[in-house]
This record gives sequence, structure tokens and C-alpha cells, in this order.
Amino acid sequence: MSKQKAPRITNMWSKIVDEEKGEWLTKVVLESTKPYKHGARNADGRVIFEGEGVILNMPGGTTEVNDGLLRELIVKQNGKKTVSVEMMLEHPAEFRLTDLKGFPFRVEIALNRSSITKLFSGKKIVIDPGHGGEDTGGKGPVSLQEKDVVIPIAKKLENILRRVNADVVLTRNGDENITREKRFALVKQTGADVYIGVHNRSCDDSNEDGVATLYAPANKQSAILARYVQEGLVNKLKAADRGTAEQAELAAIGGVPAIEAEVLTITNLVEEVFLRGLTVQKRAAEGIFNGLIKYFAQNGANSKGDYS
Repeated sequence: MSKQKAPRITNMWSKIVDEEKGEWLTKVVLESTKPYKHGARNADGRVIFEGEGVILNMPGGTTEVNDGLLRELIVKQNGKKTVSVEMMLEHPAEFRLTDLKGFPFRVEIALNRSSITKLFSGKKIVIDPGHGGEDTGGKGPVSLQEKDVVIPIAKKLENILRRVNADVVLTRNGDENITREKRFALVKQTGADVYIGVHNRSCDDSNEDGVATLYAPANKQSAILARYVQEGLVNKLKAADRGTAEQAELAAIGGVPAIEAEVLTITNLVEEVFLRGLTVQKRAAEGIFNGLIKYFAQNGANSKGDYS
């Protein structure tokens, strides 16, 4: 008789889910041909899953996730029949393992995202979709106008922030012509913790692409926030990193950390096409959100009025 073949891990994926009981989770799922012995543990900002008596039948290596909690997954075949999956976390998280019987056999590692929700508790955020009305902003080589594309990005960001119980104010919901003074006044009226302007880049050179983030001058917290948001956008959009820079007009906001996220370059034909896509709009909102997570995690206690 031939020896029974060892179970093989054939697929791995992750997603963010809302459970019926109100839990907000990142789920990592491993699919295999048969059940096998396994376990998981917390270790130095990671959750490490180990399977015994199993063979990796899929590409190993690193998979970027960047969902605000789970940064990346590192899959390895350790020895002939031992597989490990390292879940690299941005923040500590509790987890649970669940076996889902059937074919394929699935092991589900559920990472609790409640630490992110706690970061945004009581936070007031003004989101300002740029331009509007007669002010079209930048225009793509075909026909896309900046004032139109920043609205869905801003609304997607609003939805994410409301999920973590942040208090969110949009300066406009439609094609409205709102003065800069009125936009900035909302920051003071609401007692906002941060101001997020949503824009696109525009360049004379139509070949130039990428993302950039601008920040209020002479405000240390604005510069820090801009750095985190820029990192989040670059990681989610896989776009050219055009860095951060001061935006003099944001000084009128005062001591509140203030940035403008320039999501892709609308004057670049390829990126105009990208900006029309719902997936890219969603990823842009997630990138800004990921930047806010890092900012509040590391600087939230000193977020207002810290001038350098």
C-alpha cells in the first residue's frame, strides 16, 4: 500500500469583516487538502501560526496586506512538513483560531481590530473634498475633473471613520462652491482634532505621476500627520512617492494638524483612468485612514497646537 499523502496548504487570503456580534476583525484564512495539527501564538508584534505534518503547496514569501492592523504575511516551509505564517501587526491584537471543516479544509485566524476603534474614540475629523461648483480643480487629459473624483474618495473615508466611531464632518457632499474661509471655519466650529483635505496632483508635464501630501507650515503635528498619510497612500496605491511639502494656505487653520492628500496625478492619462475606478478610490480612502491610525497611535495625545 502507498503511503497516505500529507495535507497540503494550497491557498491563503485575508479580509476585513464585520461580525454579527459587532466584532470588527481581520481574518486570515489558510486552505488545505486535509486537516493537520496547528496552533498560534503572540510574539513581539506578530501572531505566528504553525502547522505540523503539512506541506506548503503554494508560493512562499511575503504578501503585503496594509489593512491598518495587518501589515504583511510571511509564509515559510520550515523543514519537510512544518509550515509557519507570520502575521506582522501594526498594533497588538487578540486572536482566535477556528477550524472550518469540508473541502478545502480551512483554518481561520481572526484578529481583533478593536484597538483601532479605541484610537478614534472621541476624535473629531473634518474631511474637505477640494474645489466644487465653478472651481473644477485639476482636469485629466480626457475629461475627469478633480472636483468630481475627490467626493467619492472623501465619502469612502467618511464611512470608514464612522465605523470606528469617529465624529466626522464633510465640508461638502455635492457639487457646491464653498469658500476656503468657510471650509477652514468648520475646523474651529467643530473643535476638530485634524483636518484632511482630499485633492489630486496636477502637473504641466503629463508624464509625471504619483501621490503627495501637503501640510500646514510651522506645525510639527501637521508634518508628522502628512508623513503617515503619505506612507499610507503609497503603500495602498503602489504609486510613485512624490513626498510631503508645506502648503502655505493651510496656515490659516491655526494650531489644528492639517494636511491635503494629493491622491494620484489627474493630469497623467494612466492615473486619470485609475482615479475613475471604484477600487482605486477605496484604496485611496484606506491609505489616508491607515495614516490616521499611525498618527493617533503615536501622536494622538499631543495632536493639537504643537508648533515647532
